[in-house]
Amino acid sequence: MTKNLKWLLLLLIFIALKGYAQTPLDGNWYSTGTVVIEGSTNSYLGELKLKQNGRKLTGEFNYYFRDSLFTNKITGEFDYNSRYIVIAPFPVILHSTTSTKNGVDCSMRGEFMLRISRVGSYLSGKFVAEDNYKYTCPEIAFAFEKNVDTTSNPIFEAKKVTAAAIDSLKKNDPATPTIDPIVALITKQFEERPKYVFRDLFVEEKNLDLEFIDNGAIDYDSISVFLNNKLIMKKSMLTHIPIKLKITLNDSLPYNELCMFANNEGLIPPNTATMTVIDGDNKNEIDMNSSLHSTATLKLFRRKK
Repeated sequence: MTKNLKWLLLLLIFIALKGYAQTPLDGNWYSTGTVVIEGSTNSYLGELKLKQNGRKLTGEFNYYFRDSLFTNKITGEFDYNSRYIVIAPFPVILHSTTSTKNGVDCSMRGEFMLRISRVGSYLSGKFVAEDNYKYTCPEIAFAFEKNVDTTSNPIFEAKKVTAAAIDSLKKNDPATPTIDPIVALITKQFEERPKYVFRDLFVEEKNLDLEFIDNGAIDYDSISVFLNNKLIMKKSMLTHIPIKLKITLNDSLPYNELCMFANNEGLIPPNTATMTVIDGDNKNEIDMNSSLHSTATLKLFRRKK
């Protein structure tokens, strides 16, 4: 190989790498969107398909809500210095809509921050209603992850996972008349994610009160709670207002397992919370953190009075 040919190959590799580095947003991104309002259980299974040309962005935002798939053309801008992304307003169906056939739309814009690490690329942020809709349309928080498998469509793969999870639950309990697809999906993800046992806690009462709050800045963390591998609270956003639960321990087990499952990691990973366990007159405050790779787990041992 001649010297000139070597330099030409190096130049072509450099141009290719430079072009890739300048378009970090190209590709498919997927996440489940959480409505930022207390008590809401509806969610949006979303996919961003982005094409970047310098600062300009074009593409689609596809989301699956209740029983329907919605597709919207989108445009936006990307700031290289701050890694901040703004998506121009487009219609999003209202979170409290009961029928997608005659639902009400909200005009919402996207505000996201790009984060790239060794394990992946992420877009964390939210869709925010325009001024005319801000009092009726709450924000929707997303933590998009870039799909590195270009042969699959994440939003439809997620639908397949949900269907498989529902079929599995029906086989285990065929008498169940209806199964919430969100519950099925969360349960499936929980079963596939390893647990991280970080503490043993000894309690006296069989009936305990639990409280969960965000122990830092509100960054749209959402959690689900499992007791002995059973979902007892699905997908609630952490704020400074406590999420309250009552649980009853199973005395036939050597210990009870309480898990805080991360539905997302918010704007600032990992998913962190302070959990208060109220055991009669005793209170135990425990800082917990879960991620998309492990679930924070507490072992509860009951002392006999």
